[in-house]
Amino acid sequence: MPISVITKKIDLLKKIDFSFLVFWIIAYATRIFQLLHLYFSETPSGGAFVERPLLGVACAAVADFAAFAFFGILYCLASFKLNKVTKIFRISISVLTLSYLVFCGVNDQVMRWMGQHVTLSFLTTYSVSKLEPNLVSNIITTGFWNFVIAFLIVIFTSTLWIVHQKKTVSKNPSKILLCSCIAVLSIFMYISGNANNFFKPCHIRWQRIQPPYVTILNDLDYQKQHSVKPVNYARGITLLGGNPDADFPFYHAEENESGFMKEFKAKPLSEKKDVILLSLESFRGWVGDFRIGKNCDRMPNLCKLSKRGTSFPYTYSVGYPSTEGMLGLQLGIWSHPNKIFLSNLLNVRARALPEILGDAGYHRIVLSAAEPSFDNFTPWFEKWFDVSEYNPQVNTDIPLAERFIEMYENRPLDKPLYFEWINFVTHTPFNVPKSYATPAETSDERYGQAVAYLDSAIGIILNTIEKSPRAKETIIVVTGDHSIANGKAQKKLDELGEANSTYTWTTFIWAGAEIPESSYVSKPVSHVDYAPTIMNLLGIKASNNFVGHNLFEENYQYPTFTFRHNDAISRKDSIAIFAQLNNKSFAHARRQSNVVDWDTTETIGGFVAEEKIAVNVEQGADALLDAMDAWVWILDKNLLTP
Repeated sequence: MPISVITKKIDLLKKIDFSFLVFWIIAYATRIFQLLHLYFSETPSGGAFVERPLLGVACAAVADFAAFAFFGILYCLASFKLNKVTKIFRISISVLTLSYLVFCGVNDQVMRWMGQHVTLSFLTTYSVSKLEPNLVSNIITTGFWNFVIAFLIVIFTSTLWIVHQKKTVSKNPSKILLCSCIAVLSIFMYISGNANNFFKPCHIRWQRIQPPYVTILNDLDYQKQHSVKPVNYARGITLLGGNPDADFPFYHAEENESGFMKEFKAKPLSEKKDVILLSLESFRGWVGDFRIGKNCDRMPNLCKLSKRGTSFPYTYSVGYPSTEGMLGLQLGIWSHPNKIFLSNLLNVRARALPEILGDAGYHRIVLSAAEPSFDNFTPWFEKWFDVSEYNPQVNTDIPLAERFIEMYENRPLDKPLYFEWINFVTHTPFNVPKSYATPAETSDERYGQAVAYLDSAIGIILNTIEKSPRAKETIIVVTGDHSIANGKAQKKLDELGEANSTYTWTTFIWAGAEIPESSYVSKPVSHVDYAPTIMNLLGIKASNNFVGHNLFEENYQYPTFTFRHNDAISRKDSIAIFAQLNNKSFAHARRQSNVVDWDTTETIGGFVAEEKIAVNVEQGADALLDAMDAWVWILDKNLLTP
């Protein structure tokens, strides 16, 4: 090609206004830098923001693309004609984009410090709160350079835009190029805007990576739908066991708590019990039912423990995944049907069991084989426990049990102990270490390997406790954080809803000090009963917001509740009622098992669902939905604790 032709083409390109492309590249590149800064900088508690930061950045970048594609489309539309009005539009869009980047930066910092997105609830809470000078000083000191970098990223972007705008002198925008950019950006905006549905890596990380605009839009839509107190609030609260006439329907006040705590602390250590909670990831109730011989053969240590104490083979989590298991056990409340409490409702006033035990002088430890930040446990662990440990090098159950021994034996010997141990091998895809066994081909077979491996680790822990001088003053509790459906049950999700047993049915094993031996209680019970039962066994009296009851209470007669994405199930005695918001045809009843009545030829894949029964449940289902609405009101309006 002749040089003259090339020169003419270059001259032509120089006359075309590419400012819309430069604008979009600068804006989106700035967001990528912000994400790199968020995911690869150290958090205030130490360590990385997530265990796999590169994958986190990639997923967040895909999710965030939609907002910047939208700004790019607006800028393109404002570029078809160049005049004073166009210039004003361009400046307005630039300011809007820059403001959104600032908001993204603020959201990132809140995520780093508090583990939650900037929500309307967050803004409402902290716009009227009084910050302690020491707290502000600590935040500034600890995160000084982090804040500086976040500030400089935005300042650099602003400077780049201003310089570029001054150099843009062309008055010949290419309409073909503008239309092409609008078309391409529109396609990718649609794909990115549905990243939660289109891409599995984005879906499983959505609570963490969702763009700030999504959080605010969801909040606005949710507030519109829940702006009025439910009509049948009183009926719902009554069904849940609360007092509908009280400002805080589930709050239990202890008037002389401070005096009691002083007396409790003054007791000799021999009169105080240690509590060891073994929280098992995705532990299926039908696999942990040790009335079944095959389960005992697979897990002899847990089977032996069940015979040394009391088992509740029909125990239900308040929801799933692990965030809901933690919520039910430690905070003693039901899950939010529409939100994830530990991620979205950090500002709700509530008092957890570990906080009460801390006030009573307990040394509190949590040891986890899974990255706490993934489930947003980090801020809660820092609040609830004196020692919180996660080591990515100790992420299988037997090494984790050995680490338990080290921490157990080196704990302060002048304080009672509260220790939560959280395993991981029973999490999907259920792969045991290759040194233990070659992972099986099917999911059910791998699960069998995983629980057998887990049982070996639990044997190490139990052996250590039995040899301890505090063995007779120790309460051991074993439960799953939730369950997980097998292949057969997953196919029936539309029929059973998301709150069904295969996701929530786990087990309780209680053994140790003052626990009845060789006892099986077949009534359905809930994770929310854990905290009040522990307090009763320890003899601790404290104000709380627990919705459950003492499991060892004579004549225990209470329904259990599970909420999940507008699905609800209540269980009492022999009947489980299923209800679904805005879907009356879904309502039905199933027989709540109290005997082993499912296919035990396959102890892992055999259970699918309880037997459906022909019972008119219209009134019961309506009341259950009223209870769910009332509970949403309690959480959204911050009515757990004064």
